Amino acid sequence: MDFEIATRKLKSEQSKLRSNRFSKRKPSLSATAQKQAKDQKKKEEQRRKEASHKRIVKEGMEKYVRHCERLLGVSSLGGGGPHAESVVAAALSFPTGKGLQSIKVDPAKVYTQGTTLTATSIWGDGDKITLSPSILAKLSEKEHGGFGSGSPLTFRVGIVNEDYTFPSSSAMKQKMEDLWNKVTSAEEINEDGESDDDDEEEEDDYTLAYKEELKHRYTSYTHATVVEFTQEDGFIGLPSPVASALLSSNCNIPTTRTVDPSSSTAAATEDDDTNMVVEMEQDKTPGHLAWGAFDIPCGKIEIMQVVLPKGRKCTLVPSKEAAENGFYGLKDVKLVLEQSLSRTRATLSLND
Repeated sequence: MDFEIATRKLKSEQSKLRSNRFSKRKPSLSATAQKQAKDQKKKEEQRRKEASHKRIVKEGMEKYVRHCERLLGVSSLGGGGPHAESVVAAALSFPTGKGLQSIKVDPAKVYTQGTTLTATSIWGDGDKITLSPSILAKLSEKEHGGFGSGSPLTFRVGIVNEDYTFPSSSAMKQKMEDLWNKVTSAEEINEDGESDDDDEEEEDDYTLAYKEELKHRYTSYTHATVVEFTQEDGFIGLPSPVASALLSSNCNIPTTRTVDPSSSTAAATEDDDTNMVVEMEQDKTPGHLAWGAFDIPCGKIEIMQVVLPKGRKCTLVPSKEAAENGFYGLKDVKLVLEQSLSRTRATLSLND
């Protein structure tokens, strides 16, 4: 009997000991779990905060570009071109700011997408291009379209850089970094992601980063007006000065020369070549096709309507050819220049 009592007593004491151990361990496990849950919640909150910062910066940059385009009167002629599919969203990658490196901005969604056309050569001594009747119809459908405004229709004509990523210029990268710093440092910004003092900037200063970015978005670009809407659908007629402006900035742009489809596909004789040259020289009416007269860009040309500011001052220097042809003997130089410019040109682009 004493043995059985001792055994039961031992079992009871062991049970109490195990119970005490468990009760001491339980609070320890609970504290660990609570710490893990707290850390996890903190990480989730940090991720949500960073995602919100990225969204604000992305939307702020998109709004900035759209605002610049409204100020500059940029508008589409109806649908984006094929390059919109080939330009992919790109991550910003400069050393400062971990969050910035993972912000993806799709250029096809940021910019107004222009109409892409195939170039052909036309006669003309200025910036007057030819477009198709279908583009005229699209312009007529727009609320204003530039008709009746007293100013000529003006367009941005460019060769899109297929390797372009947004942002590429130092000015646009700096603007994006400044916006990121404002967001992450909790400075006062409006809900669209732009600081309240942005609207107080002068227009030229405000659009500076946008204009710098265009030099990267396009391999080259210039501006032009239109002489007539008689071009075949899908084509744009470029006079020599416009084609030269597009080709002068980059020697690696592929070029071609148009070929009259009515000419024989067989090798032409010397007489045939002479006759063709004589025929071309006889018909140099501005806007008419200039088969094989000069080099034109081989790839697609993007065109979109823009509103250009009126020029305030321009200094013209007579060329050697003009001097030899009696420029300094003109009685009314001002009248001759005005008549010449009104016939040939409506825009002037820097560095053309």
